Amino acid sequence: MKNLTKSILIVSLISSVAFAAPTAQQKFNSADTNNDGVLTSKEFYDDQARKMEKKIKEGKALKGVSTAPHFDGVDANNNGKVTFLEYDIFHTKRQKEMAIIKSKGGGSGKNFEIFTKFDKDGNGCISKSEFKELISSGVLSQGKGKGN
Repeated sequence: MKNLTKSILIVSLISSVAFAAPTAQQKFNSADTNNDGVLTSKEFYDDQARKMEKKIKEGKALKGVSTAPHFDGVDANNNGKVTFLEYDIFHTKRQKEMAIIKSKGGGSGKNFEIFTKFDKDGNGCISKSEFKELISSGVLSQGKGKGN
């Protein structure tokens, strides 16, 4: 029974994270308002402003505002435009940095440990393929794995 409860909690945690978190491509596409495949500094900062406005409307704290990325830090070749590749490289690096910060005390204990175990590529998100692998592995079946 304990393993079943643990499995249900793990599935709930992972499924809510796996399917709720937008991918880097989705975030990029949302910021690319004119759909030309690159972000200008205006699109980049307008996107940040939209995200902050949304948090304010939802009554959420504006965490990370002081450490929000600057356009120049994402525009790796300094040509005044951010391609998806530049965005993705920056996004992946930032997700890894955030995971390290969370693992050193900023995370939420046991749940964070479970999350990082299933985030196989370490990008800070559990993809559908990682989730499917988790389900097919049998880790979540009653009586399997390490039960406490």
